[in-house]
Parts: sequence; structure tokens; C-alpha cells
Amino acid sequence: MMIDFVKGEGGGNDFVLTSYLKGYDYSKLCSSILKRRYGIGGDGLVVMDGKKMIFYNPDGSNVPFCGNAVRVFFRLLYLQGKVEKEDELETEAGTVRLIYNDNDTVSALMPEISILERRDNGAIVRCGVPHYVIPTENVEELDVEGQGAKLSNAIPGRNNVDWFREKDGSVFMRVFERGVEGETLSCSSGIASMSFFVMEETGKNKLEVKTIGGEFETVRESSNRLWLTGEANIVFKGKVPEGEIVWEKKDLLI
Repeated sequence: MMIDFVKGEGGGNDFVLTSYLKGYDYSKLCSSILKRRYGIGGDGLVVMDGKKMIFYNPDGSNVPFCGNAVRVFFRLLYLQGKVEKEDELETEAGTVRLIYNDNDTVSALMPEISILERRDNGAIVRCGVPHYVIPTENVEELDVEGQGAKLSNAIPGRNNVDWFREKDGSVFMRVFERGVEGETLSCSSGIASMSFFVMEETGKNKLEVKTIGGEFETVRESSNRLWLTGEANIVFKGKVPEGEIVWEKKDLLI
């Protein structure tokens, strides 16, 4: 069976998007299609069921939400003429409001955010999925993979880990994602979780956030919601049978 797919990225966080097929084992597909060098490669698999997103990590685990993935999914649907410039998509963490902006960025009103637990060196924050956000001075020198493997077990069911440094009005952040089991270039739910924590601590309502993969802006909408804006791009599409990729060079978006 040939599987149609689209490759997209948001802030360097890259995904394979494919349409829903009833009864298909997508968790098994992840181990091959998302494998770098041996497959298409990606930080996650987006299964598109109309305007609903079902998301899988590279280890095959199904998680309820991924902020960059839903923004990339929205960009694809907008290019295909299947959503309005401002519209809603469904995720397993609830409905998400999104806007396609004139500068080719996509804004998402992130799910409700809450601080689950404060710790001496940060906090456990949930934005669709749990994040351990940690203020850190030497973010650039961190052993993200080594420290992340340990700290991603901070709560039952595991968590992502975000280290950040706020300086001169902007924040630099790095992230370890469970399921990927490594560093990703950005993570929207992590950026939102970290931003919410900083806003609660400082009273700020807007943050400029820099990651290895790109720049984002977060703006507080209400007591527990914020807008996140960043780039979301479609890269290419193709068809993949078992063990082989066949590239299509024309008509890349539709």
C-alpha cells in the first residue's frame, strides 16, 4: 500500500502529515516513517481526519496535543482551501483556534494552561501535555539529552523538559521531548508553558521567545490562555510504500 504524506515544519520542529485510514496502525508506522536517515524523518506524525489532528511521537506513543504540529496542519489546510483565514481545528486536547497571518506565520490560541506543581528549580506546567520548565543561566552549554532523559521522569506518565533564560526582554529556550527522546529545535506547547510561568512570576503579558529553530511571540489572552505565533511551513510531499520513498516534484501542496 502506498501512503501519501506531506512534510512540514514549525520553528524547525518537523512532522510527517498523512490522512486517516480506518483500522491502520499508525503507532507502528512511526518507527519507520519518522526515522531519520532511514525514513522521511520527523519529530512526530500528524494523522489528518478532516479538521481533526491525531498526533504520534516517534516512539509510537499517541499524545493529545502538539502546538507546532497543529499550526503546520492548519497551514496545509489553508493552502488547500479547506479552512478560513481564521478557523478552528480539533485535537485530542480540545478545539484550537488558529489564524493564518499575512506574513506567513500561524497563530494558535493554546489550550488552557495550569501550573500543576511548583518546585525549587521551576514548575510542572500543563498546556495540553506536561512540561517541566526550569530557569537556567547556562542554557547554551546544557547537556539537553543527558539531563532531559533524567528530568523527563519528574511525574508519572513522564513530561517534556524546558530550560530557559530571560534577558533583555526576550527568552531563549531549549527543550527535551519525551517520545522523541531527544532535543527538538522548538516546541510550541513548551514555549506556551514556559511563557505562562514567566508571566505568572513577572506580571508580563507578552514575550519574545527564541529557540534553536526559530522565533516566536506569546501574548496573554486571559488568565489561563495565550496566543502563540511563529512560522509554519510546508516543505514537500510524496508517497511512501514499505521501505521506500517515491518523491513527487510537482504540485507539492495539493
